[in-house]
Amino acid sequence: MKHQLAIKFFYRQYKQYLEINMKKRLSTILTAVIMSFAMLDYSMATEPITLVVPTPPGGAIDSTARAISKSLTARGINNTVAYHPGASGEIAVDNVLKKRDNVILVASSANFVFLDVITNQKLKVAENLQLFGPSVINVMGFVVAPNTQFKNFNDFIAYAKKQELPCGVSNSHGEIVLQRINREYGTQFSPVMYKGTGQMLPNVIGGQLICAYDQTAPYSQLNNEVRWLATSAKEPVRDGVPAMSSILSNFSFETWYAVGIPNGSNLLNNDTVIDVLKHWQTDRESVQVLLNQGFTISPAVVNLNSRAQRETNTYIQLFSKK
Repeated sequence: MKHQLAIKFFYRQYKQYLEINMKKRLSTILTAVIMSFAMLDYSMATEPITLVVPTPPGGAIDSTARAISKSLTARGINNTVAYHPGASGEIAVDNVLKKRDNVILVASSANFVFLDVITNQKLKVAENLQLFGPSVINVMGFVVAPNTQFKNFNDFIAYAKKQELPCGVSNSHGEIVLQRINREYGTQFSPVMYKGTGQMLPNVIGGQLICAYDQTAPYSQLNNEVRWLATSAKEPVRDGVPAMSSILSNFSFETWYAVGIPNGSNLLNNDTVIDVLKHWQTDRESVQVLLNQGFTISPAVVNLNSRAQRETNTYIQLFSKK
């Protein structure tokens, strides 16, 4: 009898233990399932990062954006490249500032600096975006057809000081820099506006344009189809091509590319994204296409927001003088 009571007692205890243990296991499984669905729902709800480019596909900024996109993808970050060309970059900047979250502007100093000059600081680009490097740097230069009448850059400038000289530009900042040269050195360059280098190149090669002031990278692979007279770098960047400062004393100018994230964006709190934007140039494969086009890529050794604001103020003051 005692043995039967003992067996019943241990059976009830064992049954109670199984019931409690089963509830715990079911609770654990249910929690895991709920968390899995929550993570799935989160991943489905999280939109990819959009890299906004203010120019049509195929240009230098597009190449920069695609190099950054590749580096983001390598870190497991879903992203896409979108194009919003027009109005000297104002359309792209407006789009980025309105969207704010999950969006990055990939642009040049034409957008970070000269857009504010053109709009009289209506957008205040450098104040509304956090800029990150490295900087992709491209010098500007005077380019002419191979059969040009000018033997060298000195003859070219001497001619421009005596009479009006039409010169093609592929964007607004090219026009502004020509105006700066006119003001500072007494030349009479007359900017001829084109919608991008691609539209202007045939006229330079064919000789319909006497000269063009443009970024040098698109011309780096043209060999003998065009001639470089001088570049805006402080030091010569190509054999036989002097720096503009050799004739225009102390003149230097470079186009630089960087990325901008709107103030208050969720991406500013994403350490992985910020790390990629600061160091994407370390992926040599992704940047090789830029290096092949004649660009240089260097770490941002200065605060890019400060640089953009300083350059903006310089040109606003320059053109406010009578």
